Amino acid sequence: MKNRILFLAIALALCVAVHFTSMATEKAHITVKAAEGVTPTELVISKDGTDPADSPYRTNLENGVFEIDIETDFIEPYGIIDWTQLINNGRTARLAQFLVEDGANITLTLFEDRIEAESTGLEHLALERMESLKMDTFKARAEEIKKIEDENAAAEMYEKLTKERNQWESDYYAQNPMIAFILDLDTRLLNFRFNDHRLMQKLQLYHDHYSDRYPGHPVHQSISKNENVGLQIYGGKYHDYDVRTIDGEKVRASDFLKPGYNLVVCWASWCSPCRKEAQEIAEFIDPYIEKGLNVFALTREFKNIDALKQALDKDQYPWQTLVDIDDEFHVFDRHGATSSAVFLINPEGKIIFSDTGSDKVKAILDTCFN
Repeated sequence: MKNRILFLAIALALCVAVHFTSMATEKAHITVKAAEGVTPTELVISKDGTDPADSPYRTNLENGVFEIDIETDFIEPYGIIDWTQLINNGRTARLAQFLVEDGANITLTLFEDRIEAESTGLEHLALERMESLKMDTFKARAEEIKKIEDENAAAEMYEKLTKERNQWESDYYAQNPMIAFILDLDTRLLNFRFNDHRLMQKLQLYHDHYSDRYPGHPVHQSISKNENVGLQIYGGKYHDYDVRTIDGEKVRASDFLKPGYNLVVCWASWCSPCRKEAQEIAEFIDPYIEKGLNVFALTREFKNIDALKQALDKDQYPWQTLVDIDDEFHVFDRHGATSSAVFLINPEGKIIFSDTGSDKVKAILDTCFN
C-alpha cells in the first residue's frame, strides 16, 4: 500500500512537472519584411543582453520576406537591428524591440529610417494600451507647452509635466501588472547609467508590487543579482567599494567619506571634457569645503597612471584622488559611468545628485550650503 501511494505521488509530481514545462514554453512566429521601395539589408535578431554578432537569426531579405519561429522557456525581450548599417557606420537608428511570448505573431518592417514592430502578443498589446492612454492623457498639455515663448517658463512647465507623467506610469504599472515592467527594470540595471534618475522609483515599485509575480522567471534572479552589486543609484544609498590610492594602496571608499555632505568627482586623464569639468569644479569648491563639504575624486585609467600623475601635478586639485586601473574593481561600472560623473551624498548617506556639468554641481551645493 505504501509503495502504491509513493508511486502515485511520484507520477502526479511528474505530470505536474511536464504540464508546467509545456505551459512555460513561449513560441512566437516572426515575420521580417521591407517596406515598399526600401532596399533590403542584413538584419539580426537577438535576445536582449546578448551580442548580436553571435546570433543565428540573420536575414538580408533577398526573397522579400524572412520568417522564423523563436521558442523560449519564458517571455523574453528580443531586438532586431540593421547589422549592415551598424557595421558600416558604427551606429544605426534602424532597430526595434519586441517580446517573444506564446502564440504571438510578430511583424518587423524595415523602413528607410527605422524598424517597426507589431505583435498580437497579449503582453505587447497591454503595453501598447498603456502607451496610448499615456499619450491621450498628456499630449494636449505637451503641445500647449510648445507654444510658450518664454523658454524658462516652458522648461519649468515641461519638467512638472514629466514628473506627473512618470508618476502616472508608475501608478498604472502598479494597478495593471505587466511582465514588460520587470524586463525593462532588468535592462536598466544591466545597463545602469548614473543619470537614470527613475531607477530607484522603479525598484521600489518592483518590491511593492512585482517581486512575487511571474514566479520562476529568471528575471527575478537577475534583478536581485544586480541589486547586490552595489550600484550607486540616485535616491539610494552610496555603497562602499574597493579602490586604490595613487601610491597603489588598496583602500575602501568609506575611508574617505566623512560626516556631512560628500562630493565624489569622477573623471579620467584621457577624457579632456572630464578633466575640464574637474578643473571647473576645483575653481569654486573652496568655500563649500570651508563650510564642511568633503570631496574626493575617482579616476579611471588604463595600463598605468603616468598621464594621471602629470595632470594632478599641473591641476593641483584640492582633494584626494583615487584610481581604478584597468577596471580592477569595476568602480566606474558601479557608478554607471564611463568617465565623467559627479555624485553628492547627503549626511544620511543618500545620493541626492548624480549628473555632469559644473554649473549643476554649483547649483546643488548652493542649495545645500546656503
